[in-house]
Amino acid sequence: MNKVTRSLVFLLNLFFASVLLLASIGGYISPAHISFISFLGFVFPFFWVANVLFVIYWVFKKRKRVLISLTLIIITWSQWNGVFQLNGRNIENIKQPETGISVMSYNVRMFDKYVWTKDKNTPQKIYQFIKEQNPDVLCLQEFYINNKKDQYSENNILSKFKQYKYKHLEYNIVTKSGKKYGLATFSKYPITNKKAFNFKNTSNFSTQTDIIVGGKNIRIFNNHLESIRLKKENYNFIDSLEFKNDEERRKGISEIFTKLNTAFSNRSYQAETIGRHVNNSPYPAIICGDFNDTPVSYVYRKVKGNLKDSFIESGSGFGGTYNGNLPPFRIDFIFHDKSFESYNHKRIKVNYSDHYPIKTYLKFPGSN
Repeated sequence: MNKVTRSLVFLLNLFFASVLLLASIGGYISPAHISFISFLGFVFPFFWVANVLFVIYWVFKKRKRVLISLTLIIITWSQWNGVFQLNGRNIENIKQPETGISVMSYNVRMFDKYVWTKDKNTPQKIYQFIKEQNPDVLCLQEFYINNKKDQYSENNILSKFKQYKYKHLEYNIVTKSGKKYGLATFSKYPITNKKAFNFKNTSNFSTQTDIIVGGKNIRIFNNHLESIRLKKENYNFIDSLEFKNDEERRKGISEIFTKLNTAFSNRSYQAETIGRHVNNSPYPAIICGDFNDTPVSYVYRKVKGNLKDSFIESGSGFGGTYNGNLPPFRIDFIFHDKSFESYNHKRIKVNYSDHYPIKTYLKFPGSN
């Protein structure tokens, strides 16, 4: 390999290393101040793997330039753990409720109201799936009610969750036509307190639900943080990008980036708010929900704080939860107090929504 080629490879290495560094820094800078760095969290996995390849390349070439990417890989190792895990921590023959509880989080996309899946039986499949999984605590996002349609009436939908004696339903949008949009937290154990946190200038919000399990108080946070709100025409633009002229590309890209920028900024405020409530909780906390952001983000870091991520503790693979037209990013999470131990975290690949459900088992401290 001649000097010119080696120099080009080195420059390419510097570029990939620089982007990886900026992506990792983005988790510590609020998008409300500098938004462009937040975009890089979505490409972090690709640039991390690229830097691993550069390490292998320079080791093979026996060059000291290997230290650039190697140093960055070491620095960003903890963030990579939020993206990929090798072996999940599992236990069999779980005894409940003496030892712990199972928790599931699922964005049900309004029970496929608009038949996105092209299957009219999807709502029934969602209900049956949840019944079979039978978690002790169930957090649903994009919970939808329409009292003028029997299929989506509150009585009909709640009848599908009869295994749950206790529920916390909050609707942040209620129309005159009887439609309701919100969050639902179902529990097999008594609910002692309910609260909602509404955010300014958005329909996204969070809820707080206190439950008692075996004499233990636990606080559940169910969250649906700011959506990007891409419309059908935005996805169509992405799919047909190569056929657009320069002006159409500029306009389409500008519109998408504007929506992304707004979402990043709003989510940062929402994450800070939820983080404060979690820190002030008198009880061990469990945080569930659709964050619409990656593990390499300011939002993730602010909400997680000193909590544990059940995927890092007991998940495996990449664990992507987005099931749509974009890459399968992990944007749905279950965090928990350090006093719990997480086992059996799994992402369940059922195509009933644009999100995959996640489920984990949380073991109480001191239980056998």
